[in-house]
Amino acid sequence: MGSQSTRFVAPCLMWHDLTSKQLGRTLTVVYATPTGKGTCRLFARFPFQFASPIPALFVRLSPRWYSHLGQNGVLEDDQIFLHHQERYLAAAGGSDRFAKAFYLPTRADFFVTALRQWVNDFAGEPFPAGEFPASPPRDRLLERYRSHTQHCRSCRGALQNIERLRVGAIALGLAALAVYPGTGSLWGIGGVTLAAIAWYQLGQLAKQFREGRAVPPRNR
Repeated sequence: MGSQSTRFVAPCLMWHDLTSKQLGRTLTVVYATPTGKGTCRLFARFPFQFASPIPALFVRLSPRWYSHLGQNGVLEDDQIFLHHQERYLAAAGGSDRFAKAFYLPTRADFFVTALRQWVNDFAGEPFPAGEFPASPPRDRLLERYRSHTQHCRSCRGALQNIERLRVGAIALGLAALAVYPGTGSLWGIGGVTLAAIAWYQLGQLAKQFREGRAVPPRNR
């Protein structure tokens, strides 16, 4: 995959840089901004510099909301784990005791160690005097509408269009019954079936703008 590096700029900026001769350069740039004890808002950008014009063309042609659904899924891969992990660390004595609270033997754990050392050296714990609120239900941790969709013009507009298409699918089904009445009409049955399939599939897509996947893909 080529060279990889990660840079942390205190107190809350991280970017991961992956450069490959075959693929080009990919950046993951994230501001993790604390908003309360145990909560934060992420501001993320994902710049690409492709080695070939073909992937760049596909990225430009794909709607922004489509990439947002995938990016939310990536974040949710760790959402439940991180939510409970920070509470476990607090119960184990806090950041000062992170090395005893967690077993960190691999090179991949270096990022956790470096961050915790910075927090300890510079008193960087956000809201140190606060207490964690009670853990909300699992579905609230995976909620997407209030945390993203309602604030995102692309995703909000896509959801509105999908809901309109669902209404249109119902109208087409009713129209098929009106034009081809009777249970014996293949055209009528076919039209209603296609309308029902479209209505259901659009509903599944709309659901992705409101809530994340209960089981992360890596755990299936």
